Parts: sequence; C-alpha cells; structure tokens
Amino acid sequence: MVFPGPPTLLKLVSHVLVRDEGLNISALEDLPSPLFLTLFKEANTQRKAKMIKILVEYWPYPCLHVGLLINKPNFQTFQAILDGVDTWLKRKYRTRMCRLQVVHLNEYHASSAMQDGREGRDYLGETMLNKQVDLSRKTKQNQQTKKKQVEAGQSRCTTKRLRLFHDLSFMSSLHEDRHQTQLLQWVKGRKDFLHLCCEKLGIGAIEWPKVRDVLQLLQPDSIKELELNTVGNLSKLAKFVPHISKMRTLQKLMLRRIFGTRTYTQEEKRNVTKIISLFPKLSSLQHLTIDDVYFLTDNMKELFSCLKTPLETLSIADCPGLIQSDFEYLPHCLNIRKLKHLNLNGLFLSDIGYELLGLILEKVTSTLQILELEECEMTDSHFEPLLPVLSQCSQLLKVNFYHNDISLPVLKNLLCHTAKLSQLTEELYPAPLECYEGSKILKHRFKQLCPELLEILRAQKQPKKVSISTRNCWVCFHSCQYYYNLEATDWLFQCICK
Repeated sequence: MVFPGPPTLLKLVSHVLVRDEGLNISALEDLPSPLFLTLFKEANTQRKAKMIKILVEYWPYPCLHVGLLINKPNFQTFQAILDGVDTWLKRKYRTRMCRLQVVHLNEYHASSAMQDGREGRDYLGETMLNKQVDLSRKTKQNQQTKKKQVEAGQSRCTTKRLRLFHDLSFMSSLHEDRHQTQLLQWVKGRKDFLHLCCEKLGIGAIEWPKVRDVLQLLQPDSIKELELNTVGNLSKLAKFVPHISKMRTLQKLMLRRIFGTRTYTQEEKRNVTKIISLFPKLSSLQHLTIDDVYFLTDNMKELFSCLKTPLETLSIADCPGLIQSDFEYLPHCLNIRKLKHLNLNGLFLSDIGYELLGLILEKVTSTLQILELEECEMTDSHFEPLLPVLSQCSQLLKVNFYHNDISLPVLKNLLCHTAKLSQLTEELYPAPLECYEGSKILKHRFKQLCPELLEILRAQKQPKKVSISTRNCWVCFHSCQYYYNLEATDWLFQCICK
C-alpha cells in the first residue's frame, strides 16, 4: 500500500491563504503567476466563491481554461467565475494583470498530456500561457502600444473583446442545463464586451425562435462541430442554412432524424436545393454524418460533387429509399479518396447493388481505418465480391459486420481475408446462419462454432478484440454474444428461449 506523503509547503500556504481569505489586491499584484493555479484549485476545494471571483479578475495568463483546474464546477463556482469575468470587463485600468484574452469554460482532459514527468502545476502554467500565445503576437503595433503602457506604469486594457468558450447543447426543451441557461442569460447583457464562442453545438427538438436567438449570440466562425438532431422537417432545416453558411471553420456536420417524405412537394424541393447549396460554402468540412434523413434520394451526386475538401469521415446510415443510382457517383468522387471512416449502417445493400460497395472501397484502400456495415441486409452474394478489396485495406483498425446474413463457409472465408489485416484492433462479426433454426437461436451450435472461427484468425495473427453476435431473438428480443480479447474470453447468453 502506498501512503500519501505530507503536504508540500506550497499546498499548506495555499490552504491557509484560501481558508482565511488572506489575499488582497496589493498581494495579488506581487503573487507569482504559477501560484494562481494552486490557489484556484484550493479555492474550489474549499468552496470559496469570493476567492475564485478575485482570482479570475486578476488572472495573470492570456488564457483561463477552467476545465484544467476544475472538473465540472458547481453552480456557485460557475457563477463566481462569471462574476470575476464581469468585474474584469468593467475595469478600465490595470497594471500587470491585463493579460486575459480567452476564457474556456469547457471540460478539459489533460491526464495523458501530464504523464511526461512534469509537475501538474508546471504543465498547467505552460498550458495557460501557451494556449493563446499567438493572440499576443498578432501585430507589431499592438506590442509597441502595450510596451508604452507598461513603461508609463499603467496598462490600459485593450478594447479587443474577450473571447468566452463554452460548448452548447439544446437537444430538448424539457431538460435544460442550468449552467448553460445561466451563461446565456449572462452573455445577453454583455454582447458589446465579449464574444461567445462555441466549438461544439448540438441542437434538437426545440422551438425555432429560441434556436435563432442562440445562433445570434454565437460567433459563427468559432463552431467546429454542429449536430442537428430531430430539429423538424426540411422547412425548418432550411432555416439553418444562412447561419451554417457563416461557420467558416466547421469541420464536422451531423444531420440526424430530419422528417420528410419520399415524394417531395414543390416547397420541399426548394428546401432541398437550399440545403444542398450550403455544402460548397463549408470549405473546412472533413466529417459528414447523415443519419435517418430523406433528402439524399436523387441528390447524392449533386451534394458530393460540390464538396470543397476531402472527407475523412462519411456516415450515411438508416436513410430509407436510397438505391443504386444514388451511389453510382461515389466511386468517382475525388472528395472520398482520403476517407478514414466509412459508415453505411442500416442501408439496404440489396437496393444499392452487389459490386458498388467494392468499387467504393477500391478508392480508399490506403486510407480507410474504420468500416461499419452493420444491419445492411448483406448476404453471401454481397460479402463474396467484397473480400478481395477488403484484404487490400491495409490501414483498417476496426470492422463491423454485425447483424447480416452470412453462411458458415463465407464467414470463414471472410475471416481468412481479415486475418491478413495486421492493423485491426477490433473486429465485429455476425453469427453464421448455421446458428439459427428459423427464428430460434441454437445456443449450443453458437458456442461450438465461435472458438473454431477464432482459430482461423489466430492461425495468422494475434487478434486484439473479436466479437461474434447473433441477431436478437424474435421472442425474447435478446442475442447471444461471444467476446475475445488478449486477456480473456467471455460468453453472454442473453437469449432465454429454449
């Protein structure tokens, strides 16, 4: 057993200073910058909101990343941070404390970055100082101005607006985040003094006026990830187009569960045209997810031909009505040639064609890392043409073929091909048809076959993670699953039918 050592002198001093609130403004002026980090965390531990407010107000670094110091601040602490920023904004003159330019309120996971042997306090200080170092080097004129102000003994705060970062999610009107509501109300009265920036924005089934108000508060060029999930029909989605077109740094767009019909009215056709007109404006787009929407039918070529940058992720899942003609352009699309992740879960490959998927994979054999083809109604006739090109995808890290219909001989052949892929770390396969008797799962047969199937892989390599699963039982709605990793093998027989 390892016992914790005695607290350091720094921790003891910080504990006393925070407990007795023994800091005043003059003391803060002479306080070493790294000590602010220790005091901030100690003030949070002791729930000293007043101390947190003062530390924010006199923060000595260009960037205050709250997530590096506090994991999920409570409501009182969150309000204290906003109060400190508010006081900072209202101050007209400062001495050395006029460095703050960016405040990050998002969570930050720095554990892996702190495993290089440095003290956590040193790492935090360097991060705070370096995270926005480019902001202080923008122009030579600003540097000269700041130098003159320091020489005069009094530094007047720049008129440049403070940037405040916080990820936002509005998936439901019924469950609103208290911190988020508090932040938005606070920002509304301070729009002239700061920019509200949001790198990840999620919007769901909430009223359009509220969505519009939020979008008007945000800096659109700060948004890197946008998810629109169950936002309504095509008409409502079209209302987002003017706002999304301003998101010049948008890298990831997810459109999920957009209601519609397979036969468009004239108005819906106009809305589809408006939606597709958005994509040429997204010059930074790298990850595109389109899940359970209707507007792709007859519009795939138009959409993909107007993309400006190569995609790294393409997910087209559970989109009904797509047929072979919709996918015929993809093998010729230059913007999929660098795909790392392809997800076609829930698409009916019988409607798309037997050989088309292989033609698409031929274009990405040197880059593809993740291939997901779960519940695609694949049969032997789909798997067999796929095998030669699949074995050429040398960079694959994960494959998912769950919930497809495959016979035992073809599954064994599939395993012989994937066994050649040395980079694979996760493999998900469907149980062969021989494990079923009609709708009934033959558990004894499943248990007999899985070790045999695993041995096909082990004959050529040391697999990392392998999973074989049956479909859900039609009676009890459970499946049987077999898991293997380097440490253990596990069976899960959920099906309770005899």
